[in-house]
Amino acid sequence: MCRWVSWTTALLLLGMVDVARPDKLVEAGEFEYPERTVTVVCPWSPGGGTDRVSRFWAGALEEKFGQPFVVVNRTGGAGAVGHFSSAYAKPDGHTIGMITFELCTMHRMRISRLTYEDYECLLQVNADPAAIIVRNDAPWQTLGELLAEIRARPGELRMSGTATGGAWDLARAGLLQAADLPINSVVWVPHPGAAPSLLELMGGHLDAVCCSVPEVASQLANQQVRVLAVMAEERIPDYPDLATAREQGTDWVAVGWRGLALPKGTPAEIIDLLASRCSEIADSDAYRDFMQKNGFGIKVRTRGEFTEFLREQDAQWKSVVEAAGYDKGLTGNNDPGPHALPWALLVGLVGIGGWELARTGGGGEATSTSARSFRRLAIVCIALVSYVVAIAWLGFAVSTYFFVSLTAWKLGGKLWSASLAAGLILGTVWLLFVFAFQIQLPKGVLGLPF
Repeated sequence: MCRWVSWTTALLLLGMVDVARPDKLVEAGEFEYPERTVTVVCPWSPGGGTDRVSRFWAGALEEKFGQPFVVVNRTGGAGAVGHFSSAYAKPDGHTIGMITFELCTMHRMRISRLTYEDYECLLQVNADPAAIIVRNDAPWQTLGELLAEIRARPGELRMSGTATGGAWDLARAGLLQAADLPINSVVWVPHPGAAPSLLELMGGHLDAVCCSVPEVASQLANQQVRVLAVMAEERIPDYPDLATAREQGTDWVAVGWRGLALPKGTPAEIIDLLASRCSEIADSDAYRDFMQKNGFGIKVRTRGEFTEFLREQDAQWKSVVEAAGYDKGLTGNNDPGPHALPWALLVGLVGIGGWELARTGGGGEATSTSARSFRRLAIVCIALVSYVVAIAWLGFAVSTYFFVSLTAWKLGGKLWSASLAAGLILGTVWLLFVFAFQIQLPKGVLGLPF
């Protein structure tokens, strides 16, 4: 009897615990989510705006679900490393990506192959339009006056706000393009962000800065700077006196945005649940207070609206990236791409093999040796061509492993030693590029995990 009472009491206590855990079971779907800690991937450094927004959302979602939501900063590759990490995580809802403006531009600039189509959108949470800022004692009172100066003195004025190819650089490029000015008519001086750019502006080393208004809020309040134009569809509610570029005759809108997304293939019931909870958070006073305190603009778009917005952004920035020459890459616009080395090896081997065949040509044993060498050379060349094709489908890791191991085996090595050597080479290259240099290696369209 005592044992029966004990078991009954234990079951009742367990039931009470289950009731106390919020959202452990979804009413309609009867599935458990989350089952463990959820990772929120931030593609930018700790302490920055995106990191602060990510940490707010992690805390708010943790309160909603009663399970830990932890922010992990995956930086590098101009945002590609973090976006890649969240896009190709296991699609079970336990990895959420904080995606940013760069998702719609970095594939245009050959930084990454990722696009918005690699995600399941949840919610856009923020938007801050770009603005043109000058010192308060600058001679220009309007955007039109600055553009007239640029037209009269091409290549003489200096501007900054972020790194080359960053959001504010592209906003500046699009503005010049919309004003029928060459993009190189202003010298862009790359800086890590708006803060160091503003120091350079105040020191007289720059003529203008392109960034968001919240980033210059203190200088604006102290009348140290003047905003010539905001690249928004309409005036910012918190700054109603700031005219838009459209109002001044230049039809251009450029907005830096942030949003939450899941890996492609995440179950629909998890997407629906998270989207619902995120909408509740976005509509809360706590969120409005946080964004106002930090100076971030609130712009909420739900799943379908957010996906359509990203489609429009992807198309909008294509012409700007191409006009700026960034579609050829950001390293001097001469980036050869990931297939350059295999093709160079192929050309070199064919050239050396042809020369060796001509040098040792003749009869007898020399001819037999040359024939064997030629066959081996042909095998390597065929393997190289297959390798180049396979990279696009299978990705770097799988293709490289099979290429190195099979080639070494065909050239006379034992199969086990060839496989071991391929693994060691692959591991070394992977550690060097992905972890030391933080360079994303080609993954392939099949989305294999290596």
